[in-house]
Amino acid sequence: MIRLLQKYPIIFLVILGLIFRILFYFYNPNVILTNDSESYIDLAKLISSGSIAGYFGGRSPGYSLLISFFGNSNQLVVCFQMIVGIISSVFWFKILKHFKFNSIFSLSISLFFSSFIHVFSYENAILIETINLFITTLLIYYILKNHILEATFCLTILVLLKPFYIYLPFIIFTYFVYNNCNWKVIIKQKIIILILPLFAFISWSYVNFLNTGYFVSSTYFGLNKIQNCVNFIEKAPEEYNWIKIPYLKQRELHSENGLGNPMCIWYAVDNNDFDYKKMSFPQLSSEFGKCADITIKNNFGLYIKQVIFLSFKEFWNVEIVGSNSFESSTFLKYIWNFERVFLRIIKTVFLLLTPIYIFRFLKNRIFNFELLLVLIVLTTAILQAFVTYGSNGRYSFSFEFIMITIVLLFIRNNFLNYKNEATHIK
Repeated sequence: MIRLLQKYPIIFLVILGLIFRILFYFYNPNVILTNDSESYIDLAKLISSGSIAGYFGGRSPGYSLLISFFGNSNQLVVCFQMIVGIISSVFWFKILKHFKFNSIFSLSISLFFSSFIHVFSYENAILIETINLFITTLLIYYILKNHILEATFCLTILVLLKPFYIYLPFIIFTYFVYNNCNWKVIIKQKIIILILPLFAFISWSYVNFLNTGYFVSSTYFGLNKIQNCVNFIEKAPEEYNWIKIPYLKQRELHSENGLGNPMCIWYAVDNNDFDYKKMSFPQLSSEFGKCADITIKNNFGLYIKQVIFLSFKEFWNVEIVGSNSFESSTFLKYIWNFERVFLRIIKTVFLLLTPIYIFRFLKNRIFNFELLLVLIVLTTAILQAFVTYGSNGRYSFSFEFIMITIVLLFIRNNFLNYKNEATHIK
């Protein structure tokens, strides 16, 4: 059996991945839809109609294009995401093999992580997490192989899926430039890493400008910013009482342990508390953003406290998209509780390792691939904490395999007599 696994690891990975997904389907045969799902579906319908004129600009087009491509069929999208999930596990196997892990170990880790309950739940939901994870995996693989054009396309797709990822091209461009500061090579080959994603980001922002009058990648931006003010919104200027009073009312209704629910401002919007202003959503979100800017500027200490101890902390949580089938299954809950604890441990260990990698860079000035992976995750954690508060754990889902890989590499290189100067601590 061991010989077969060593000879045909990818075949076993695909077959077992398919079996596990079929078993999960019996537990959860329905497509999981959330409030976010509806916003992607609405944009997909507009794309299918042949015109997005007048679109309010909340979502970027990447995921909605996929839904539209499959004829707005949620079932086909979920089926595609299951296939993509299996393909992702194959690339995880290849990445681990690149780091000199043996076939059996690489197969076991890839199969283990790709079989987590929250991986299956995201595959069964109309949400971008599965596609994000897939494209991120491809990006890591192509950077390892030094395939610049393929990596650039992955970065562009990620920006179209979630404009927040516009920082990634700059990190990766810095990595390539630092390790090969040849300006002819940079201009001829590497600069495209910045050009295409930036073009996609600016182009979509311009589309939003034409539709809404606001040159932003997402008109949710102002609303996201004011979410970080939830625990000190009472300090907002009086000129924004029309925002502050409904916000405080919802905070009183949705507080736990003295902390406001990050979705309070959304509850106020859903409760039609601002309808009397006769503003479009882009206008309302813009006013939220202005209120947030002033409130944060005048209470910067409270903002930093919020960012560090709440938003940043939330990134390291483990989130699952729930369903009625999952909630009613004691067996699935038991498995998920174990997996959640395991992932929390991995994330905690990864976070503790980040200062070591940064210290080694400052000491040796070696910008290796492992440090690149660490910086990608750490930068994501920091930036998302500054941008918004709420469902921050979902931001980390696409990077969980990176965290697992880094932890495994560090353990092997430092405790299992496998010396690699990139991570070995003398």
